[in-house]
Amino acid sequence: LRVVTIPDSVTSIGECAFDCCISLTSVTIPDSVTSIGISAFSNCSSLTNMTIPFVGASKDGTSNTHFGYIFGASSYSYNDDYVPASLQTLVITGVTSIGSSVFSGCSSLTNITIPDSVTSIGSSAFSGCSSLTSIVIPNSVTSIGSSVFSGCSSLTNITIPDSVMSIGNFAFSRCSSLTSIVIPDSVTSIGDSAFGYCSSLTSVHITDLEAWCSITFAAYDSSPLYYAKNLYLNGTLVTELLIPDSITSIGEYAFSGCSSLTSIVIPDSVTSIGSSMFSGCSSLTSIVIPNSVTSIGNSAFSGCSSLTNITIPDSVTSIGNWAFGYCNSLTSIVIPDSVTSIGNSAFDGCSSLTSIVIPDSVTSIGSYAFRGCRSLTSIVIPNSVTSVGDYAFWICDSLTDIYFTGTRTEWNAISKSYAQISFSVTIHFNYVPSES
Repeated sequence: LRVVTIPDSVTSIGECAFDCCISLTSVTIPDSVTSIGISAFSNCSSLTNMTIPFVGASKDGTSNTHFGYIFGASSYSYNDDYVPASLQTLVITGVTSIGSSVFSGCSSLTNITIPDSVTSIGSSAFSGCSSLTSIVIPNSVTSIGSSVFSGCSSLTNITIPDSVMSIGNFAFSRCSSLTSIVIPDSVTSIGDSAFGYCSSLTSVHITDLEAWCSITFAAYDSSPLYYAKNLYLNGTLVTELLIPDSITSIGEYAFSGCSSLTSIVIPDSVTSIGSSMFSGCSSLTSIVIPNSVTSIGNSAFSGCSSLTNITIPDSVTSIGNWAFGYCNSLTSIVIPDSVTSIGNSAFDGCSSLTSIVIPDSVTSIGSYAFRGCRSLTSIVIPNSVTSVGDYAFWICDSLTDIYFTGTRTEWNAISKSYAQISFSVTIHFNYVPSES
């Protein structure tokens, strides 16, 4: 017995019904079946194809909903131990939802067909299906939950339908064979590390720039699209980006890691540059920040290694942590009088920066703010500064002079216990910048 098609008259399949049918290669179970007993297909070591009306013990999905149940697994944790290693193709019919972790660890499955009737897919549903090469998500699905395809290391392509509005945390994390992704305009949020560690992901395709800019991104330890080197708009590689005036806000991480971008013009309608918005744009050589912008977020331009200079408008009042971290081609920057604080590691690793003037408006310099600025020879610090963070000038090998606009007493009063200012640096007091 190699191929079995169970007739429509059958409503249930008992425990161990096909146990040890080692020659069985294909099984088709009709929609009339409402329950399948544990171990019904255990030890079917040659089974390669299967069509089932539901996953688990019963059609109502009240208990034992994991795929491995019909092969003898007591929980989804044992799916990979009990599902036959020979089973590659699975067709599901008649269900409206796929529960959490139902196929978790089913490492032999290469093809799974999800019916159009499915409206929801639970968290970790296909996590660890390491042989799965492609899957079609039906248009009825509105959200892709947390870790749904996490660890599907053979998945090379996937189509996200226009019905999907959210992509959950770690949804495609560690899909190391995924090379490109098309994000539909319907998506409004992308969760923590949704595409984290997708080491082959090189391109993201979008059709509506305004929709893309408005996506709410989250990030765990890296940008959700960190590996996406290229951004395509309507099939065209984006290198020079002119953001339309209709956009008033841009989601955090919106262009993070897009290393093909060389220049960007931000319209006057935008009021803030969010966290990591342009981080990792390693080809970016120029950007225009409009006077409408009041804040530069954490890591906004971190890793923009080709950026040589940037003008911060007078409207900006704060520079976030790591805002320009490791912009190692940046040679000069003017901080406007409107800025009151310079965040932690704001210019950390800017190894080409030779000099900088901190305006009278600044009251605090964050920890590691200028760490590793190895070309920095001098800096002007105003007497408005009341605190200098730990290691703010650490590894500034060329720094020889600090020009302080206040007195020695005011300098000594500044909180700077671990600022790591070298003994070889000369502090000049009562400096007047206008007379230099």
